[in-house]
Amino acid sequence: MVKIRLSARVTAPIEDVYQYVTAYGENGLLDVDHVAERYADNMHQDGEDYVYTEDVRKHIDNPEEIITWRCSFDYPNSRTMRAVDSNWSHRTDFFQPDREFTYWTVQWDIQDNILQSMIKWFVYKIGTHRSLKRRILDPVIKHFAKDFE
Repeated sequence: MVKIRLSARVTAPIEDVYQYVTAYGENGLLDVDHVAERYADNMHQDGEDYVYTEDVRKHIDNPEEIITWRCSFDYPNSRTMRAVDSNWSHRTDFFQPDREFTYWTVQWDIQDNILQSMIKWFVYKIGTHRSLKRRILDPVIKHFAKDFE
């Protein structure tokens, strides 16, 4: 299976970074508004996992494309989001303490056949990793960096 990874060191304790990124705390999901902001209004618990659906179409005028996500949380070490009945990549966030920082890694496990997976990996390496870093990692880094200014 082909994997794509992004990593960052965040200037905050592991619990704070985990809660900010996942909307999940030591005792479960955080407040409703925070959960809706990170996931969707329709999140519900199914056993140990949380499940929600999301419209993932790229353009508003495209036909609706609904994905079901099954999320599992291992506070404060990891969160896994698995795409149910889809070839969308599964995502796992890993959090490790690193002195006064948290080392955060986002990993996508590509679900396509090997040829499609290698094409996605190549495209990621030559270009999309910068935009993913800007959209995913940078807002979290900036959020915690302002506390240390």
